[in-house]
Amino acid sequence: MRDERVNQILVDRGSSVNILPIRTVKELGIPINDLSESRVMIQRFNQGGKRAIGAIRLGITIEDMQSSGWLHVIDAKTSYNVLLRRPWIHENKVVPSTYHQCLKYYEGEVKKKIVVDDEPFTEAESHCVNAKFYLKNRIVKELKADDVMNR
Repeated sequence: MRDERVNQILVDRGSSVNILPIRTVKELGIPINDLSESRVMIQRFNQGGKRAIGAIRLGITIEDMQSSGWLHVIDAKTSYNVLLRRPWIHENKVVPSTYHQCLKYYEGEVKKKIVVDDEPFTEAESHCVNAKFYLKNRIVKELKADDVMNR
């Protein structure tokens, strides 16, 4: 985005708007007065609402895939730097797989696959909720494998 690399992108099939946290806006060097007015109210998991500060249309490049989208800027602590929503997924004909940690899409007649980081949590930066969710599944898989080996 804007010739800057952004990590920790959440592709969410349940979200109806693209979200860009204000800290990511600052990291990208986007002045707040470059944002368009937004009247969008974003409802959180706790059913509380948060009005978007503004919106901006940005080009998005993920490996070979090029797209763009309106991102609504919010002032909230998030574990992601960008959230891409269900309509973005459909517009770009992307099939996200959280299990396989990849995105699949067609470019013309050619099937493409973008493999994401399969070990996203480091000692330097991790978010407890994400790490717990991610690592719990890994630990369960390892325990089942150990149980099979010990029988």
